[in-house]
Amino acid sequence: MKSKTITDELKSDYIDRDPAQKDRLPTGPFRQTGEGHKCSLLIFVPRNTVSALINDMTGGYGYSHLAMDCGEVDIPSGKRTMVESTFGLGVHNSFQDEYGERKFVRIPLENTGINTSEFCDCVRSKLGEKFDYEEILTLGIAYNPAQQICSDLATVCLPDAIRDSIARYHQAGFLHHHSALRLHEDLKKSFRLFVTPNGFAEYFGAPMGKQLEGPDQLSEPKLPSRQTLTRRIRMWLTTLSKRQ
Repeated sequence: MKSKTITDELKSDYIDRDPAQKDRLPTGPFRQTGEGHKCSLLIFVPRNTVSALINDMTGGYGYSHLAMDCGEVDIPSGKRTMVESTFGLGVHNSFQDEYGERKFVRIPLENTGINTSEFCDCVRSKLGEKFDYEEILTLGIAYNPAQQICSDLATVCLPDAIRDSIARYHQAGFLHHHSALRLHEDLKKSFRLFVTPNGFAEYFGAPMGKQLEGPDQLSEPKLPSRQTLTRRIRMWLTTLSKRQ
């Protein structure tokens, strides 16, 4: 009963009311915008007490929500859209200007080793799925593969090589220890990765949320070099061995 009360409070505080979010959803059909608008992650700064708490609990890098731009425009309105998962609505299409002047960073994925067509096909396949309240309340420990939170919608659609890379960066200390979570699923050392909006922003080298100057600020991905990562992992392993 207590968890249900907490969930109800989260829903009440988080959902937009002015204007009502449900009244502003794109209806489709949709079309691709062309080469000028590439597949990107859109990572948003906090806008209320709940999203500020999410940022604080996941490393404090300055972000609390994530959406995907798959290069689509809503034909009736002519406006650019994004795919996101939110309280109450689950996974759905929405307009990129939905949050008004709320600041967000745009990270293009074209040159990151991600097949953006496959990534966006995976993201779109999640449309209609419910929001995973237990996952957000437990910060990734509880997980329902048929439900999605905002950042996990991106994580589950990443290729294995990128998920492995994020896990290594997190283990090596490049990412705040609360910004991601690696959970082992079986004795063969396969794992499930949970990455927060802050984790994605840190991994792709985006500026901190407080450094953004306005909505839709472009940040090209900037990853640490392989040599630097290898050196950090060796340092981490050395420190770990001394503790044992």
